[in-house]
Amino acid sequence: MMAIFGAILPRFVLLVGWANDSKAWESVFSAPVWFLVGFLFLPWTTLIYGLVQQNGMSLLNWIFVGCALLIDLGTYGVGVFATRKQVSNYRGM
Repeated sequence: MMAIFGAILPRFVLLVGWANDSKAWESVFSAPVWFLVGFLFLPWTTLIYGLVQQNGMSLLNWIFVGCALLIDLGTYGVGVFATRKQVSNYRGM
């Protein structure tokens, strides 16, 4: 369930948003490569940045983007933590 929420949901929302209003997303990201990199590696950060950037980046908006970045990094961290037993040189608990 967490994998669906953390990995698939933001990418689905980004695809639907881009398909419905591609001009708005092109105005947020100056080059399509940034949208693609965000879609592949930092989907929550890309989604939140795309939603809040149109109103201007205030301190509160940067806090939202920072929280989204932590969610993205946490998604990767959960995967690393879950496979720690399979890594041969892991010396943790």
